Amino acid sequence: MNTEQEIQFRKRRELGTIFSDSFLFLKQEIKPISKLVSVYVLPFIILYAIVQVYLQKNILGKIDLSDTENLMANIGPVYLNILIFSLFGLFVQALLIATFYTYIDLYIKKGKGNFDISEVSNQLFSNGLLTIALSLLIFVIVVFGIILCILPGIYFAVTLSPAFFILLFERQGIGNAITRSAYLANRQWLATFAINIIGLIIIWVVSLIISFPSMIAGFTFTVMGQAQTPLEYPTWFWVLSVFSTVVTSVLYVIPYTFLAMQYFNLDELTKPELPSNKI
Repeated sequence: MNTEQEIQFRKRRELGTIFSDSFLFLKQEIKPISKLVSVYVLPFIILYAIVQVYLQKNILGKIDLSDTENLMANIGPVYLNILIFSLFGLFVQALLIATFYTYIDLYIKKGKGNFDISEVSNQLFSNGLLTIALSLLIFVIVVFGIILCILPGIYFAVTLSPAFFILLFERQGIGNAITRSAYLANRQWLATFAINIIGLIIIWVVSLIISFPSMIAGFTFTVMGQAQTPLEYPTWFWVLSVFSTVVTSVLYVIPYTFLAMQYFNLDELTKPELPSNKI
C-alpha cells in the first residue's frame, strides 16, 4: 500500500518548510527523477567531468609560476579554455534544469502518478532550448554585474534564480521569466539569497566529503616526494575527481527544488488572503 502523499507546491511556506518539503518531494520521487537524469543528463555530466580533468591537466602543464614570460604567453589560451568549459557547464546545468523542471511541471499540473515519463521526453527538446537561451542571458547579466563590483553580480544571480522555473511553468517567454523573477524575488530577497546559499553549501559539503581522500592523497604524494606536481598523481586520483564532479553536478536538483518551492511561496504572497469566515 502506497502511503505517500502528493506534495502541494502551490502554497505559502516558511523557510524551514521549503527545505523539509523539498527533501520529502525528492525522497518520494527519487526513482523517476533518477531514471530521467540517468538517460538524458548523466552522459553529458560524465563528459563534462572528464573535460574538467583534461582542462586541469592542460592548464597545469602550461603554467609555470616561476617562468613569468611563459606564464604571460599562455594566459590567453588558459582563459579561452576556461570560457569554453564554463559554457559547457552552462549547457549541462541547463539540460538538468530542463529535465527536472519539466518533471515538476507535469507533477504539479497532472498530479502525482498521473503522467508518464515519456511526456517529459516529448517536451524536453523545446524546454532544453529555452533553458539554454535563458542560461546564456543570465550568465551575461551576472558576469556584467561581477565586472561592475561583484555585489551587483550576486544581486543579479539571486534575483534571477527563480527565472528558470518561471520560464517552464508559466510558459510566457524569456522576457516574462526575467521580469517576473525580479518582481517575485525582491519580495523576499534575503530569503531567496539564503535558499541559494544553503543549497550551495549542501553541494560544497558533499563535494568536500567525496574529495577529502584525494586531497589527503595529493598532499601525501607531494610530501613523500612521490609526485612533484599534480600532473604526476596516479590515475585513480583523477577518476575520483571525475566521480566528485558527477555527483555534485547531479545534486543541483536540491537547490532547484528549493527554488521551485520558493517560486510558489512568492507567487502566493502576491495574492490577497481570503477573508476568514466569522461566526
